[in-house]
Amino acid sequence: MRRELLLIALLLTIVHADKAQAQSLNPAPIAKSSRIDLKGLTKDANSGSTAAQFQLAVAYQFGKGVDQDIYEAIRWYRMAANGGDPNAQNNLGYLYQTGPKGVKDLAEASKWYMRAATYGNSLAQLNLGLLYLRGEGVQKSTADALHWIGRAVDAECPTALAALGYIYAIGQDVPQDLDKALKLTRKAVKKHSPEGEASLGIFYARGLGVPADAVEAVKWFRKAAEAGSSDAQYGLGVMYENGQGVKKDTEEALRQYRLAGEHGSTQAQAALGEIYELGQGVKADYKEAAGWYRRAIEQGETRCATRLGAMLLRGEGIERDMQEAVKLWTWAAEQGNAYAQFDLAGLYMTGTGVQRDLVKAYSLFTLAGKTVDVSKQLSELSSKMSEDELAKVPSQDEVAKVQ
Repeated sequence: MRRELLLIALLLTIVHADKAQAQSLNPAPIAKSSRIDLKGLTKDANSGSTAAQFQLAVAYQFGKGVDQDIYEAIRWYRMAANGGDPNAQNNLGYLYQTGPKGVKDLAEASKWYMRAATYGNSLAQLNLGLLYLRGEGVQKSTADALHWIGRAVDAECPTALAALGYIYAIGQDVPQDLDKALKLTRKAVKKHSPEGEASLGIFYARGLGVPADAVEAVKWFRKAAEAGSSDAQYGLGVMYENGQGVKKDTEEALRQYRLAGEHGSTQAQAALGEIYELGQGVKADYKEAAGWYRRAIEQGETRCATRLGAMLLRGEGIERDMQEAVKLWTWAAEQGNAYAQFDLAGLYMTGTGVQRDLVKAYSLFTLAGKTVDVSKQLSELSSKMSEDELAKVPSQDEVAKVQ
């Protein structure tokens, strides 16, 4: 996996990099060490105070003054949300969008974002717009995406300004417009937006709308990284690893990747997994690699699933687990990862860890063939298959529908 500055990857994580970034935290969250009047707050919340319900939800979500409990957070957010609090509605949507298995529900997230967005909550408008942009929990719609993100931009939401700047910078479902992208990003930067600063660092690193300038890129990455932006921490790590705009420093690159990974950056988690798996500048540590790969996989990173699956298949530095390897490759293949499709096809072709199934192998190789050369594998399979098996092979159109 090549480590580089990917605009599209950053766009997809722009509302997930930091817990506070896509949430309404007004009033300000309680300090970690603070005590709260739990009895009094609970009494007020049970009496119908949406402000108390919201404050309790924030406390439980972040473990501020109470034991962290996402289910209690959801319960109190829901009470405040049903009482008409748009901030609670937005945060409830966020928990349904980003929560763990058993909580995550994108359709439910879109419902609460819509309620808050309709009430004028700019973060909910941004979050809803990004769901429409990706088709998550709602039917994909560029028009709806731009409508809601545009509403948030009109409200001068700094994160929305940065997000719309990204969209125009990469030309995602809109004509690429670097002038507009730069204007929006600079406006976000003026509002001290870490997302805008990280974005501006990307522009200078890649020479998008501005002359390429690695030193200037590092300046903006560092500024945003110090404000806690995981995107910027990842970007700064890339610059240190490659010696661009700064003296090459593998140790500092690793430190920045770790900071970004701890803050939820899937790119950084994937980078750390690869670094420890392959021993790039550090002693190989397969358990450490597997830990970072798993964290990235939990956020939907299919490339890490293919690498971890291979490690488990070989028992490389970790206990061999064929069942989990198959499970990971199957999941990644279903998400459209061509390399997982290729690897899984090989298992079905040989009957390794799964029941031998040449028809399934053929279908998986065909899917992988959209990205990698599988002519040799398909030719070999065809020679091994009976007429009945060949008759069961889906047509190209049928295979395409799987995606």
